[in-house]
Amino acid sequence: MTGRRLAILPGLAALAMLQPALAADWFVLSGVSHHFQQRRDWREINPGVGFERDHRRGPLGPWTFSAGYLRNSYDRASLYVGGRWTPLAIGPLRFGGFGLLATGYPSPVLVLPAAVIEGRHFGVNVLAVPNLPGYSGYVGAQIRFALE
Repeated sequence: MTGRRLAILPGLAALAMLQPALAADWFVLSGVSHHFQQRRDWREINPGVGFERDHRRGPLGPWTFSAGYLRNSYDRASLYVGGRWTPLAIGPLRFGGFGLLATGYPSPVLVLPAAVIEGRHFGVNVLAVPNLPGYSGYVGAQIRFALE
């Protein structure tokens, strides 16, 4: 992905977040990760900040749009923009997947299974990926704070 294409990511994120007031806004702190294959020196403390707009109560259904920055497990700066779809819910738990465009990874397109644990003012995003050929699986987490 060229630098010019990556430069439009923040604009796309802003457009995706311009929706009716039925959405809930969240401040996100990244996080931690644990990799299942220790063949390289992974960075498992991944500091970063982000913003999420949750559209569950609006016309878009179980979608949350997100954008942010973190220091990823490759120890690279990573800007990301994307969405999370969590159609399955059991009490405060929601399950689905993330689709993201991100810098600092071998591929700029990331599709990941996800779970969200959410209360009224606080939540946790959990990502879990199994070991794949040529790629270490991991479990990662972010903390979410409702903006009211």
